[in-house]
Amino acid sequence: MNRNSVLTLAAFALIAFAAFYWTKISKIWSPPYQLPGLEMVTVRPGDYSLTILVPNVLERVYYTKPVKINRPFQIGRYEITVDQWNTCFKDGGCTHPAKRRKYQKGNHPVTRVSWADAMDFTNWLSNQTGETYRLPTEEEWGYFANSGKDYTVDTIEKLIADRQMLKTTPLSLFRKTRKVGSIDKNDWGITDLTGPVWEWTMTCRFPSDDANRKEWTIEQLRDPKLCPNRIVQGEERAHVPYFFDEVYTGGCGTGAPVDNIGFRVLKELS
Repeated sequence: MNRNSVLTLAAFALIAFAAFYWTKISKIWSPPYQLPGLEMVTVRPGDYSLTILVPNVLERVYYTKPVKINRPFQIGRYEITVDQWNTCFKDGGCTHPAKRRKYQKGNHPVTRVSWADAMDFTNWLSNQTGETYRLPTEEEWGYFANSGKDYTVDTIEKLIADRQMLKTTPLSLFRKTRKVGSIDKNDWGITDLTGPVWEWTMTCRFPSDDANRKEWTIEQLRDPKLCPNRIVQGEERAHVPYFFDEVYTGGCGTGAPVDNIGFRVLKELS
């Protein structure tokens, strides 16, 4: 074997060796998974008062409770989009493609998803990233939605009044969605909180007031068998069966029918 052949073999061996160890190293040092378009806002601990509008056929009934947010977390700046949902579907984490309407684009919030669907998405995202993603509780939702300020009767009454002033399209009971981030932004930079999409929370709606006012752990709330109805939040508050993916005719709303049901994700921080 001449000198050139030896050098060629040595070069090939060196390349093969480098490729083998690069594969090993890249698996160890590969960057964490990033879901395209997912922007998170850090929310610091704090205290506030949460006022809740309770369903009542005769009048609006409210009760207020103190809430303490003990740990920081991150919340999605935007609601989960059609494109993000379809990424989950293509990867096998979600059971069906986005149920989009003809006018909806990939950057619109995904709607027509059940609570169980939303939980599937958060479980998939947690597995992909190695982080813990989930839906927010109602208490967490009220905290970041109102930028840490008290969520009062006046807050709710204003939302209801604003909603009643909106015009809906003549042939539809729901308002059209728009590109995420195009409706509003609160003091913490979180958007679309009072748009046409109502958002799933982890919180249960029980038949009894005692059960509704009990403190439930996150692990308990993860169980779909814990309660038949979950709270959705947005312009108003409603309770919806966890397996429903659309409710436009009302009945479960405290003030008006639900337009569209979607969600945003919360990331737990250590």
